[in-house]
Amino acid sequence: MTEDGEDGGHVPVLAWTATLLCGLATAYNSGALMAAAPFMKIDLDLDSNTLQWVMISYMLVATVLVGVMGGFSDIFGRLRLLMIGAVMFSLGSAICLFADSGAMVIAGRSVQAVGGAGIFGTGVAVLTVATPERLRTLALGLWSAAVALGLGIGPLIGGMLTDLFDWRAIFAFDIVLLAAGFLACLVVARSHLVSEETAARTETDYAGAAFMMASLGALTLALSRGTESGWGSPEIVSLLIGSAVAGAGFFWREMRIEKPMFALRFFRRSSYVAAAVGTFISGFAMFGLIYYFNQFVQSPEGLRYSALASGAALLPCTMLFFVGSIALPRLLADADLRWPTTLGMVLMAAGFWLLRDLSADVSYADMWWKLGLIGLGLGLTFGLLPRVGMRDLPDSDTGQGSGVINVCLYVGFTFGIAACGVAVAAIRHTAVTTTIAGLSSGPVDRTGAIHDLVHGSNSAVAKVLQAFTDNDAAQLRAALGRALEHGFEGVVTILAFTSAIGAVLCAVLQRKSRAA
Repeated sequence: MTEDGEDGGHVPVLAWTATLLCGLATAYNSGALMAAAPFMKIDLDLDSNTLQWVMISYMLVATVLVGVMGGFSDIFGRLRLLMIGAVMFSLGSAICLFADSGAMVIAGRSVQAVGGAGIFGTGVAVLTVATPERLRTLALGLWSAAVALGLGIGPLIGGMLTDLFDWRAIFAFDIVLLAAGFLACLVVARSHLVSEETAARTETDYAGAAFMMASLGALTLALSRGTESGWGSPEIVSLLIGSAVAGAGFFWREMRIEKPMFALRFFRRSSYVAAAVGTFISGFAMFGLIYYFNQFVQSPEGLRYSALASGAALLPCTMLFFVGSIALPRLLADADLRWPTTLGMVLMAAGFWLLRDLSADVSYADMWWKLGLIGLGLGLTFGLLPRVGMRDLPDSDTGQGSGVINVCLYVGFTFGIAACGVAVAAIRHTAVTTTIAGLSSGPVDRTGAIHDLVHGSNSAVAKVLQAFTDNDAAQLRAALGRALEHGFEGVVTILAFTSAIGAVLCAVLQRKSRAA
Protein backbone atom coordinates (compact mmCIF):
# COMPACT_ATOMS: atom_id res chain seq x y z
CA MET A 1 0.00 0.00 0.00
CA THR A 2 1.52 3.31 -1.12
CA GLU A 3 0.43 6.80 -1.88
CA ASP A 4 1.78 8.67 -4.88
CA GLY A 5 3.98 11.62 -4.07
CA GLU A 6 4.18 14.89 -6.00
CA ASP A 7 7.48 13.87 -7.64
CA GLY A 8 6.17 10.52 -8.81
CA GLY A 9 7.65 8.71 -5.83
CA HIS A 10 5.61 6.91 -3.22
CA VAL A 11 4.91 7.03 0.48
CA PRO A 12 5.47 3.49 1.84
CA VAL A 13 2.58 3.63 4.31
CA LEU A 14 2.44 -0.12 4.89
CA ALA A 15 6.17 -0.49 5.55
CA TRP A 16 6.02 2.45 7.92
CA THR A 17 2.99 1.01 9.70
CA ALA A 18 4.62 -2.40 10.14
CA THR A 19 7.86 -1.00 11.53
CA LEU A 20 6.30 1.65 13.76
CA LEU A 21 3.81 -0.78 15.31
CA CYS A 22 6.67 -3.08 16.31
CA GLY A 23 8.71 -0.20 17.71
CA LEU A 24 5.77 1.24 19.63
CA ALA A 25 4.85 -2.11 21.20
CA THR A 26 8.43 -2.75 22.30
CA ALA A 27 8.99 0.73 23.76
CA TYR A 28 5.74 0.83 25.67
CA ASN A 29 6.24 -2.48 27.46
CA SER A 30 8.85 -1.64 30.09
CA GLY A 31 7.19 1.59 31.21
CA ALA A 32 3.83 -0.15 31.38
CA LEU A 33 5.27 -2.97 33.45
CA MET A 34 6.77 -0.59 36.00
CA ALA A 35 3.32 0.86 36.66
CA ALA A 36 2.06 -2.67 37.32
CA ALA A 37 5.09 -3.83 39.34
CA PRO A 38 3.52 -3.40 42.81
CA PHE A 39 0.52 -5.53 41.75
CA MET A 40 2.79 -8.16 40.21
CA LYS A 41 4.79 -8.27 43.46
CA ILE A 42 1.63 -9.05 45.44
CA ASP A 43 0.08 -11.44 42.92
CA LEU A 44 3.21 -13.59 42.48
CA ASP A 45 4.48 -12.94 46.04
CA LEU A 46 7.84 -11.68 44.78
CA ASP A 47 10.68 -10.42 46.93
CA SER A 48 12.34 -7.10 46.12
CA ASN A 49 15.32 -8.58 44.25
CA THR A 50 13.15 -10.77 42.02
CA LEU A 51 10.93 -7.82 41.16
CA GLN A 52 13.98 -5.78 40.19
CA TRP A 53 15.21 -8.59 37.96
CA VAL A 54 11.88 -8.69 36.16
CA MET A 55 12.86 -5.24 34.86
CA ILE A 56 16.64 -5.66 34.72
CA SER A 57 16.74 -8.99 32.85
CA TYR A 58 15.21 -7.38 29.77
CA MET A 59 17.67 -4.49 29.75
CA LEU A 60 20.74 -6.69 30.19
CA VAL A 61 19.92 -9.05 27.35
CA ALA A 62 18.80 -6.25 25.02
CA THR A 63 21.92 -4.18 25.78
CA VAL A 64 24.21 -6.91 24.48
CA LEU A 65 22.11 -8.13 21.56
CA VAL A 66 21.43 -4.68 20.10
CA GLY A 67 25.15 -4.47 19.44
CA VAL A 68 25.29 -7.67 17.35
CA MET A 69 22.07 -7.36 15.37
CA GLY A 70 23.90 -5.91 12.37
CA GLY A 71 25.56 -9.27 11.81
CA PHE A 72 22.26 -11.11 12.15
CA SER A 73 20.62 -8.80 9.59
CA ASP A 74 23.28 -9.91 7.09
CA ILE A 75 22.28 -13.51 7.76
CA PHE A 76 18.49 -13.23 7.81
CA GLY A 77 17.82 -9.94 6.02
CA ARG A 78 16.48 -6.75 7.57
CA LEU A 79 12.75 -7.36 7.21
CA ARG A 80 13.00 -11.02 8.16
CA LEU A 81 14.92 -10.11 11.30
CA LEU A 82 12.28 -7.51 12.17
CA MET A 83 9.61 -10.22 11.80
CA ILE A 84 11.67 -12.67 13.88
CA GLY A 85 11.96 -9.95 16.51
CA ALA A 86 8.19 -9.48 16.57
CA VAL A 87 7.66 -13.24 16.95
CA MET A 88 10.24 -13.53 19.75
CA PHE A 89 8.83 -10.56 21.64
CA SER A 90 5.32 -12.02 21.32
CA LEU A 91 6.58 -15.39 22.56
CA GLY A 92 8.16 -13.71 25.58
CA SER A 93 4.93 -11.81 26.21
CA ALA A 94 2.97 -15.07 26.08
CA ILE A 95 5.33 -16.65 28.64
CA CYS A 96 4.78 -13.66 30.95
CA LEU A 97 1.03 -13.75 30.32
CA PHE A 98 0.76 -17.27 31.74
CA ALA A 99 3.57 -17.00 34.31
CA ASP A 100 2.91 -18.29 37.82
CA SER A 101 6.31 -17.40 39.33
CA GLY A 102 8.94 -14.73 39.26
CA ALA A 103 11.39 -17.05 37.51
CA MET A 104 8.92 -17.59 34.68
CA VAL A 105 8.37 -13.84 34.25
CA ILE A 106 12.14 -13.25 34.17
CA ALA A 107 12.46 -15.98 31.53
CA GLY A 108 9.70 -14.37 29.48
CA ARG A 109 11.28 -10.95 29.79
CA SER A 110 14.61 -12.35 28.58
CA VAL A 111 12.91 -13.82 25.50
CA GLN A 112 11.20 -10.47 24.98
CA ALA A 113 14.63 -8.83 25.05
CA VAL A 114 15.83 -11.02 22.17
CA GLY A 115 12.86 -9.84 20.14
CA GLY A 116 13.22 -6.24 21.25
CA ALA A 117 16.87 -6.19 20.19
CA GLY A 118 15.86 -7.53 16.78
CA ILE A 119 13.23 -4.83 16.38
CA PHE A 120 15.40 -1.95 17.55
CA GLY A 121 18.45 -3.29 15.74
CA THR A 122 16.69 -3.35 12.35
CA GLY A 123 13.79 -0.87 12.56
CA VAL A 124 15.79 2.11 11.30
CA ALA A 125 17.38 0.03 8.53
CA VAL A 126 13.99 -1.24 7.31
CA LEU A 127 12.59 2.28 7.24
CA THR A 128 15.64 3.56 5.38
CA VAL A 129 15.58 1.00 2.55
CA ALA A 130 11.77 1.14 2.23
CA THR A 131 11.55 4.93 1.98
CA PRO A 132 12.45 7.21 -0.94
CA GLU A 133 15.38 9.46 -0.09
CA ARG A 134 13.22 12.60 -0.05
CA LEU A 135 11.09 11.12 2.78
CA ARG A 136 13.73 9.45 4.93
CA THR A 137 14.03 12.32 7.39
CA LEU A 138 10.27 12.12 7.96
CA ALA A 139 10.37 8.33 8.33
CA LEU A 140 13.17 8.39 10.88
CA GLY A 141 11.39 11.17 12.74
CA LEU A 142 8.29 8.98 12.93
CA TRP A 143 10.40 6.13 14.32
CA SER A 144 11.78 8.39 17.04
CA ALA A 145 8.25 9.64 17.77
CA ALA A 146 6.89 6.09 18.07
CA VAL A 147 9.65 5.05 20.48
CA ALA A 148 9.32 8.23 22.57
CA LEU A 149 5.53 7.89 22.61
CA GLY A 150 5.80 4.28 23.77
CA LEU A 151 8.13 5.23 26.61
CA GLY A 152 5.95 8.22 27.47
CA ILE A 153 2.52 6.60 27.58
CA GLY A 154 3.69 3.19 28.80
CA PRO A 155 3.06 3.90 32.50
CA LEU A 156 -0.40 5.31 31.76
CA ILE A 157 -1.52 2.41 29.54
CA GLY A 158 0.02 -0.12 31.91
CA GLY A 159 -1.79 1.42 34.85
CA MET A 160 -5.09 1.51 32.97
CA LEU A 161 -4.85 -2.13 31.87
CA THR A 162 -3.84 -3.23 35.37
CA ASP A 163 -6.78 -1.44 37.01
CA LEU A 164 -9.35 -2.50 34.40
CA PHE A 165 -8.18 -6.09 33.98
CA ASP A 166 -4.90 -7.40 35.45
CA TRP A 167 -1.17 -6.80 35.03
CA ARG A 168 -1.13 -9.69 32.55
CA ALA A 169 -3.22 -7.59 30.16
CA ILE A 170 -0.06 -5.54 29.49
CA PHE A 171 1.45 -8.54 27.73
CA ALA A 172 -1.79 -9.39 25.92
CA PHE A 173 -1.83 -5.86 24.48
CA ASP A 174 1.77 -6.36 23.32
CA ILE A 175 0.76 -9.50 21.45
CA VAL A 176 -2.12 -7.69 19.72
CA LEU A 177 0.10 -4.81 18.58
CA LEU A 178 2.87 -7.12 17.41
CA ALA A 179 0.44 -9.43 15.60
CA ALA A 180 -0.79 -6.41 13.62
CA GLY A 181 2.81 -5.38 12.94
CA PHE A 182 3.78 -8.91 11.88
CA LEU A 183 0.84 -9.21 9.46
CA ALA A 184 1.79 -5.87 7.95
CA CYS A 185 5.37 -7.15 7.60
CA LEU A 186 4.09 -10.22 5.75
CA VAL A 187 2.26 -8.06 3.23
CA VAL A 188 5.35 -5.88 2.83
CA ALA A 189 7.51 -8.97 2.23
CA ARG A 190 5.12 -10.51 -0.31
CA SER A 191 4.83 -7.20 -2.13
CA HIS A 192 8.63 -6.82 -2.19
CA LEU A 193 8.39 -3.32 -0.76
CA VAL A 194 11.64 -3.72 1.18
CA SER A 195 14.82 -4.85 -0.51
CA GLU A 196 16.46 -7.75 1.30
CA GLU A 197 19.73 -7.37 -0.57
CA THR A 198 22.56 -7.17 1.92
CA ALA A 199 26.26 -6.57 1.82
CA ALA A 200 28.66 -9.43 2.26
CA ARG A 201 28.42 -10.93 5.72
CA THR A 202 30.31 -8.96 8.28
CA GLU A 203 32.25 -10.37 11.19
CA THR A 204 30.08 -10.28 14.32
CA ASP A 205 31.81 -9.67 17.63
CA TYR A 206 30.25 -12.52 19.59
CA ALA A 207 33.18 -12.73 22.00
CA GLY A 208 32.80 -9.04 22.83
CA ALA A 209 29.09 -9.55 23.42
CA ALA A 210 29.81 -12.47 25.77
CA PHE A 211 32.35 -10.43 27.75
CA MET A 212 29.91 -7.53 28.02
CA MET A 213 27.06 -9.76 29.20
CA ALA A 214 29.29 -11.43 31.81
CA SER A 215 30.62 -8.12 33.15
CA LEU A 216 27.30 -6.26 33.28
CA GLY A 217 25.40 -9.28 34.57
CA ALA A 218 27.84 -9.97 37.41
CA LEU A 219 27.98 -6.30 38.44
CA THR A 220 24.19 -5.93 38.36
CA LEU A 221 23.72 -9.11 40.39
CA ALA A 222 26.26 -7.86 42.94
CA LEU A 223 24.42 -4.54 43.25
CA SER A 224 21.05 -6.20 43.68
CA ARG A 225 22.28 -8.70 46.29
CA GLY A 226 24.98 -6.68 48.06
CA THR A 227 22.85 -5.40 50.91
CA GLU A 228 21.22 -8.80 51.39
CA SER A 229 24.35 -10.97 51.32
CA GLY A 230 26.83 -8.44 52.71
CA TRP A 231 29.29 -6.48 50.59
CA GLY A 232 32.22 -8.44 51.98
CA SER A 233 30.64 -11.87 51.53
CA PRO A 234 32.36 -14.39 49.22
CA GLU A 235 29.39 -14.28 46.84
CA ILE A 236 29.53 -10.51 46.29
CA VAL A 237 33.33 -10.30 46.21
CA SER A 238 33.40 -13.10 43.61
CA LEU A 239 30.79 -11.33 41.50
CA LEU A 240 32.68 -8.03 41.63
CA ILE A 241 35.97 -9.71 40.71
CA GLY A 242 34.27 -11.63 37.92
CA SER A 243 32.73 -8.41 36.60
CA ALA A 244 36.11 -6.65 36.62
CA VAL A 245 37.86 -9.54 34.85
CA ALA A 246 35.14 -9.84 32.20
CA GLY A 247 35.14 -6.06 31.76
CA ALA A 248 38.90 -6.04 31.24
CA GLY A 249 38.50 -8.85 28.72
CA PHE A 250 35.83 -6.84 26.91
CA PHE A 251 37.98 -3.73 26.59
CA TRP A 252 41.03 -5.81 25.59
CA ARG A 253 38.94 -7.45 22.88
CA GLU A 254 37.41 -4.21 21.58
CA MET A 255 40.79 -2.48 21.33
CA ARG A 256 42.27 -5.26 19.19
CA ILE A 257 39.50 -6.51 16.92
CA GLU A 258 39.20 -4.95 13.48
CA LYS A 259 35.41 -4.52 13.65
CA PRO A 260 34.44 -4.22 17.33
CA MET A 261 30.91 -4.18 18.64
CA PHE A 262 31.74 -1.19 20.87
CA ALA A 263 34.17 1.08 19.00
CA LEU A 264 36.33 2.76 21.62
CA ARG A 265 37.89 5.14 19.10
CA PHE A 266 34.75 7.28 19.20
CA PHE A 267 35.57 8.23 22.77
CA ARG A 268 38.62 10.18 21.63
CA ARG A 269 36.16 12.99 20.82
CA SER A 270 35.05 14.91 23.90
CA SER A 271 31.65 15.69 22.31
CA TYR A 272 31.03 11.97 21.86
CA VAL A 273 31.98 11.31 25.48
CA ALA A 274 29.47 13.99 26.53
CA ALA A 275 26.78 12.33 24.41
CA ALA A 276 27.49 8.81 25.66
CA VAL A 277 27.78 9.69 29.35
CA GLY A 278 24.83 12.09 29.16
CA THR A 279 22.68 9.44 27.50
CA PHE A 280 23.64 6.94 30.19
CA ILE A 281 22.65 9.45 32.90
CA SER A 282 19.35 10.20 31.15
CA GLY A 283 18.43 6.51 31.00
CA PHE A 284 19.61 6.02 34.59
CA ALA A 285 17.42 8.92 35.77
CA MET A 286 14.33 8.03 33.75
CA PHE A 287 14.01 4.39 34.81
CA GLY A 288 15.20 5.08 38.34
CA LEU A 289 12.40 7.62 38.71
CA ILE A 290 9.58 5.65 37.07
CA TYR A 291 10.32 2.40 38.90
CA TYR A 292 10.65 3.82 42.41
CA PHE A 293 7.97 6.48 41.95
CA ASN A 294 5.45 3.72 41.26
CA GLN A 295 6.71 1.74 44.24
CA PHE A 296 6.17 4.73 46.54
CA VAL A 297 2.91 6.24 45.34
CA GLN A 298 1.11 2.88 45.08
CA SER A 299 2.19 1.67 48.52
CA PRO A 300 -0.33 1.63 51.41
CA GLU A 301 2.31 3.52 53.40
CA GLY A 302 2.75 6.01 50.55
CA LEU A 303 0.11 7.87 48.54
CA ARG A 304 -2.10 4.81 47.94
CA TYR A 305 -2.58 5.60 44.25
CA SER A 306 -4.07 3.03 41.90
CA ALA A 307 -1.93 1.85 38.99
CA LEU A 308 -3.86 4.13 36.62
CA ALA A 309 -3.54 7.10 38.97
CA SER A 310 0.22 6.58 39.28
CA GLY A 311 0.56 6.46 35.48
CA ALA A 312 -1.53 9.62 35.18
CA ALA A 313 0.51 11.33 37.90
CA LEU A 314 3.63 10.85 35.76
CA LEU A 315 2.08 12.53 32.70
CA PRO A 316 3.72 15.94 33.29
CA CYS A 317 7.06 14.14 33.13
CA THR A 318 6.36 11.61 30.39
CA MET A 319 4.48 13.94 28.04
CA LEU A 320 7.02 16.74 28.28
CA PHE A 321 9.68 14.12 27.65
CA PHE A 322 7.78 12.95 24.54
CA VAL A 323 7.11 16.40 23.13
CA GLY A 324 10.58 17.69 23.96
CA SER A 325 12.50 14.75 22.54
CA ILE A 326 10.59 15.04 19.24
CA ALA A 327 10.23 18.81 18.79
CA LEU A 328 13.48 20.19 20.20
CA PRO A 329 15.89 18.48 17.77
CA ARG A 330 14.02 20.16 14.91
CA LEU A 331 13.77 23.55 16.57
CA LEU A 332 17.47 23.51 17.47
CA ALA A 333 18.73 21.73 14.36
CA ASP A 334 21.53 24.20 13.64
CA ALA A 335 22.11 25.54 17.16
CA ASP A 336 25.06 25.14 19.49
CA LEU A 337 23.77 22.29 21.66
CA ARG A 338 26.14 22.82 24.57
CA TRP A 339 23.80 24.98 26.62
CA PRO A 340 20.46 23.25 25.79
CA THR A 341 21.85 19.86 26.87
CA THR A 342 23.44 21.37 29.97
CA LEU A 343 20.13 23.07 30.77
CA GLY A 344 18.37 19.71 30.41
CA MET A 345 20.62 18.16 33.05
CA VAL A 346 20.17 21.19 35.33
CA LEU A 347 16.36 20.92 35.06
CA MET A 348 16.54 17.23 35.90
CA ALA A 349 18.78 17.89 38.91
CA ALA A 350 16.45 20.63 40.15
CA GLY A 351 13.32 18.50 39.72
CA PHE A 352 14.82 15.52 41.52
CA TRP A 353 16.13 17.68 44.37
CA LEU A 354 12.71 19.29 44.87
CA LEU A 355 11.03 15.86 44.91
CA ARG A 356 12.91 14.96 48.08
CA ASP A 357 10.00 16.31 50.16
CA LEU A 358 7.52 13.85 48.62
CA SER A 359 5.65 12.11 51.43
CA ALA A 360 2.25 10.64 52.22
CA ASP A 361 1.10 14.13 53.26
CA VAL A 362 2.09 15.91 50.02
CA SER A 363 -0.67 16.81 47.58
CA TYR A 364 -0.41 16.34 43.82
CA ALA A 365 -0.45 20.12 43.39
CA ASP A 366 2.97 20.20 45.05
CA MET A 367 4.30 17.40 42.87
CA TRP A 368 3.26 17.77 39.23
CA TRP A 369 5.41 20.78 38.32
CA LYS A 370 8.52 19.12 39.75
CA LEU A 371 7.85 16.09 37.55
CA GLY A 372 7.39 18.55 34.69
CA LEU A 373 10.87 19.98 35.24
CA ILE A 374 12.32 16.47 35.05
CA GLY A 375 10.32 15.67 31.91
CA LEU A 376 11.49 18.83 30.14
CA GLY A 377 15.07 18.06 31.12
CA LEU A 378 14.75 14.50 29.80
CA GLY A 379 13.26 15.82 26.55
CA LEU A 380 16.28 18.08 26.05
CA THR A 381 18.84 15.38 26.80
CA PHE A 382 17.17 12.46 24.98
CA GLY A 383 16.47 14.58 21.94
CA LEU A 384 19.76 16.44 21.61
CA LEU A 385 22.59 14.36 23.09
CA PRO A 386 22.66 11.74 20.28
CA ARG A 387 23.03 14.61 17.81
CA VAL A 388 25.93 16.00 19.86
CA GLY A 389 27.72 12.68 19.48
CA MET A 390 26.92 12.20 15.79
CA ARG A 391 27.86 15.68 14.57
CA ASP A 392 31.62 15.11 14.52
CA LEU A 393 31.57 11.55 13.18
CA PRO A 394 32.08 10.80 9.48
CA ASP A 395 29.08 9.36 7.63
CA SER A 396 30.72 5.94 7.49
CA ASP A 397 30.68 5.74 11.31
CA THR A 398 27.17 7.04 12.04
CA GLY A 399 25.54 3.60 12.25
CA GLN A 400 28.04 2.15 14.69
CA GLY A 401 28.34 5.44 16.58
CA SER A 402 24.59 5.54 17.11
CA GLY A 403 24.65 1.91 18.23
CA VAL A 404 27.24 2.61 20.92
CA ILE A 405 25.13 5.47 22.28
CA ASN A 406 22.10 3.15 22.34
CA VAL A 407 24.13 0.64 24.37
CA CYS A 408 24.94 3.43 26.86
CA LEU A 409 21.22 4.20 27.11
CA TYR A 410 20.29 0.58 27.87
CA VAL A 411 23.07 0.30 30.45
CA GLY A 412 21.67 3.45 32.06
CA PHE A 413 18.20 1.91 32.17
CA THR A 414 19.63 -1.17 33.89
CA PHE A 415 21.68 0.60 36.52
CA GLY A 416 18.99 3.20 37.21
CA ILE A 417 16.97 0.44 38.83
CA ALA A 418 19.83 -1.62 40.28
CA ALA A 419 21.96 1.16 41.77
CA CYS A 420 19.04 3.05 43.30
CA GLY A 421 17.89 -0.26 44.75
CA VAL A 422 21.10 -0.38 46.80
CA ALA A 423 20.11 2.87 48.55
CA VAL A 424 16.53 1.73 49.11
CA ALA A 425 17.63 -1.60 50.62
CA ALA A 426 20.26 0.05 52.84
CA ILE A 427 17.76 2.59 54.21
CA ARG A 428 15.18 -0.12 54.85
CA HIS A 429 17.78 -2.31 56.56
CA THR A 430 18.85 0.52 58.89
CA ALA A 431 15.25 1.35 59.83
CA VAL A 432 14.33 -2.26 60.54
CA THR A 433 17.53 -3.06 62.47
CA THR A 434 17.21 0.03 64.65
CA THR A 435 13.55 -0.61 65.43
CA ILE A 436 13.78 -4.34 66.07
CA ALA A 437 16.68 -3.85 68.51
CA GLY A 438 14.34 -2.03 70.89
CA LEU A 439 11.53 -4.61 70.83
CA SER A 440 11.07 -7.30 73.45
CA SER A 441 8.92 -9.71 71.45
CA GLY A 442 9.59 -11.51 68.20
CA PRO A 443 11.35 -14.60 66.87
CA VAL A 444 14.59 -15.88 68.33
CA ASP A 445 16.33 -15.60 64.96
CA ARG A 446 16.49 -11.81 64.71
CA THR A 447 18.89 -11.98 61.75
CA GLY A 448 16.43 -14.00 59.68
CA ALA A 449 13.57 -11.72 60.72
CA ILE A 450 15.52 -8.62 59.61
CA HIS A 451 16.36 -10.27 56.30
CA ASP A 452 12.72 -11.11 55.56
CA LEU A 453 11.47 -7.67 56.61
CA VAL A 454 14.00 -5.93 54.37
CA HIS A 455 14.15 -8.21 51.34
CA GLY A 456 11.24 -10.63 51.65
CA SER A 457 7.97 -10.90 49.77
CA ASN A 458 4.72 -9.56 51.22
CA SER A 459 3.85 -12.96 52.67
CA ALA A 460 7.30 -13.29 54.26
CA VAL A 461 6.93 -9.86 55.87
CA ALA A 462 3.44 -10.71 57.16
CA LYS A 463 4.70 -13.98 58.63
CA VAL A 464 7.50 -12.21 60.51
CA LEU A 465 5.14 -9.56 61.88
CA GLN A 466 2.89 -12.28 63.30
CA ALA A 467 5.74 -13.31 65.62
CA PHE A 468 5.60 -9.93 67.40
CA THR A 469 3.01 -8.52 69.76
CA ASP A 470 0.45 -6.18 68.23
CA ASN A 471 2.21 -3.12 69.63
CA ASP A 472 5.66 -4.20 68.42
CA ALA A 473 4.28 -5.18 65.01
CA ALA A 474 2.71 -1.71 64.74
CA GLN A 475 6.10 -0.14 65.47
CA LEU A 476 7.70 -2.23 62.74
CA ARG A 477 5.00 -1.28 60.23
CA ALA A 478 5.56 2.37 61.07
CA ALA A 479 9.31 1.89 60.60
CA LEU A 480 8.73 0.25 57.21
CA GLY A 481 6.53 3.18 56.20
CA ARG A 482 9.21 5.69 57.17
CA ALA A 483 11.81 3.58 55.35
CA LEU A 484 9.68 3.69 52.20
CA GLU A 485 9.52 7.48 52.33
CA HIS A 486 13.21 7.87 53.15
CA GLY A 487 14.09 5.32 50.47
CA PHE A 488 12.38 7.38 47.79
CA GLU A 489 14.13 10.46 49.14
CA GLY A 490 17.42 8.60 48.81
CA VAL A 491 16.62 7.64 45.22
CA VAL A 492 15.81 11.17 44.04
CA THR A 493 18.86 12.51 45.90
CA ILE A 494 21.06 10.08 43.96
CA LEU A 495 19.33 11.08 40.72
CA ALA A 496 19.76 14.78 41.52
CA PHE A 497 23.50 14.45 42.13
CA THR A 498 23.94 12.23 39.06
CA SER A 499 22.12 14.78 36.89
CA ALA A 500 24.22 17.61 38.36
CA ILE A 501 27.38 15.70 37.39
CA GLY A 502 25.90 15.28 33.92
CA ALA A 503 25.35 19.05 33.67
CA VAL A 504 29.00 19.74 34.48
CA LEU A 505 30.21 17.14 31.98
CA CYS A 506 27.94 18.44 29.21
CA ALA A 507 29.22 21.99 29.71
CA VAL A 508 32.92 21.13 30.06
CA LEU A 509 33.25 18.39 27.43
CA GLN A 510 31.35 20.30 24.75
CA ARG A 511 33.42 23.40 25.47
CA LYS A 512 36.56 21.34 24.89
CA SER A 513 35.06 19.99 21.69
CA ARG A 514 34.35 23.48 20.38
CA ALA A 515 37.85 24.62 21.28
CA ALA A 516 39.34 21.65 19.43
